[in-house]
Amino acid sequence: MARSEEQVIVTQQHEAVDEPEAAKAQEEILPSSSYKPKTKSLWVAWLYLFDWYPSHYSVEEKRLLRKQDCIILPMCCLMFFLKWLDSSNINSAYVSGMKEELKLNKNEYSLFGTFYNIGYLLFEIPSMMIVSRPKLSRWYLPTMEVLWSVLTFAQCRMRGVNDIFGLRFLLGVLETPAATGSIYVLTSWYRGDEMFKRCGVWYISSNLGAMFGGYLQAAAYNNLSGVRGMAGWRWLFIIDGCISLPIALFGYLMFPGLPTSPRVWWLKESEQKLAQLRMKADGVRESRKIGKRMLKRVFTHWHFYLAVLTYVCFQCTSYVGGQMALWLKYEASLHGTYTVAQINVYPTGVQAVAVVTGILATSLCMIYPLWAIFSVVAGVLLFCNVVLLIWDIPLGLHFTVYYLMGMTSCVTPILFPWVNMIMKDDNEARSFTTGAMMTCGWAFFSFYPITVFPVLEAPRWKKGFTVNTVLVCAYWTLFMVGQFLWKRDLKRKTYEQNLLEEERSTHIDDEKPHVELSETVSERAK
Repeated sequence: MARSEEQVIVTQQHEAVDEPEAAKAQEEILPSSSYKPKTKSLWVAWLYLFDWYPSHYSVEEKRLLRKQDCIILPMCCLMFFLKWLDSSNINSAYVSGMKEELKLNKNEYSLFGTFYNIGYLLFEIPSMMIVSRPKLSRWYLPTMEVLWSVLTFAQCRMRGVNDIFGLRFLLGVLETPAATGSIYVLTSWYRGDEMFKRCGVWYISSNLGAMFGGYLQAAAYNNLSGVRGMAGWRWLFIIDGCISLPIALFGYLMFPGLPTSPRVWWLKESEQKLAQLRMKADGVRESRKIGKRMLKRVFTHWHFYLAVLTYVCFQCTSYVGGQMALWLKYEASLHGTYTVAQINVYPTGVQAVAVVTGILATSLCMIYPLWAIFSVVAGVLLFCNVVLLIWDIPLGLHFTVYYLMGMTSCVTPILFPWVNMIMKDDNEARSFTTGAMMTCGWAFFSFYPITVFPVLEAPRWKKGFTVNTVLVCAYWTLFMVGQFLWKRDLKRKTYEQNLLEEERSTHIDDEKPHVELSETVSERAK
């Protein structure tokens, strides 16, 4: 008995000696990005816009970041670019001869989006669960892109409205990982204080896709109409497929999946370990099994409900930003003021505004409080909807507010990274939540345009602009409530307590190093 007690005392002494050494060793292996640099004055903080590789990062970490910026970020941007190129092309084709050739009428134009959204909402959450699996994510996204490219080619042979509805449904299924899947991948490779800039670049690729689609349709209409007996709008989908298929096939060679996926050839073993360590130090948990634990984390916390409601309100208001072409076509039918080419080209100004403001707003998010940037964006969009509700305004102001509607591009790259950041303690829960955001958002969006913005009432949607005004106020309020709850949880150290409780309940080995949640981004966002 005495010998056993002596062994316990010796063991405790060893543990007491080892604890500081273990802590010291843990501190030594933290990546350089974990150390918070000296806070800059807000008057010069805007210089952070150009600081993509902070000086306090180690040489190894800067090299890894550059590799990620040269491969992962462009791959995610291209996937999102192609998604929106297709979405803009179906709209451009409608106003460039498809309506007349296929004899479309009534609200069939609005149903294009409805069938697409049905496919999207049915498969979005399952798709996000697949993306969160390290062994599957590397191959899943390129495979979906290849299948999407095949269907893009098929759109050039559409014979009527039934073909359009069927293809739009399948495209909705195949495009599920392009948006939330891309941002999930980005937030798995980039720390919170690196993420907003990259997400801004990622999101404006959608605007570039819509912008490029307008120019592409104008060129196809003017130069390819009648070639091989096909209308210009049909050639648009052929060109689209020729762009997307090589990029999709290239993804099999270059796309790395997640940091914990099997290592891709261009990433050294030491770099992959550093990538994993960087995310652990930022509080991002490794992928685990999907089960009751995840569902409990999702449905017993406020994050899920607030995130979904906020995105649903925003998604519904975003519809009118892409409908400038309908206003121009209406003006052309009444006064003959705009040609088909002008109807396709003028709305690209919306995307140009979206590109500039999307980059600017997301870059400023890591300098100034999130609530301040989000409030400015919501204020401008509220002004635009109120002015369009009035409607009888000068022509110049009409163009101005339609172009300012491009600032809707600022909301998603702020909202989704923020949700990923506040839920980084559980990968499966954040993938489920972001998938649910898209699913519910597109579920409402599938009938919202038909009921609130019917084409028969275009372009003066009095009812639509009224509802939009209310919803802009609603999603701004929800976001501010989320900010308050997040700061409250940080002060209470709720996330750390949840992790400790989870470790006890699952009997995690006590000797395993525990990485505390980093509050660097949280403090900056305050």
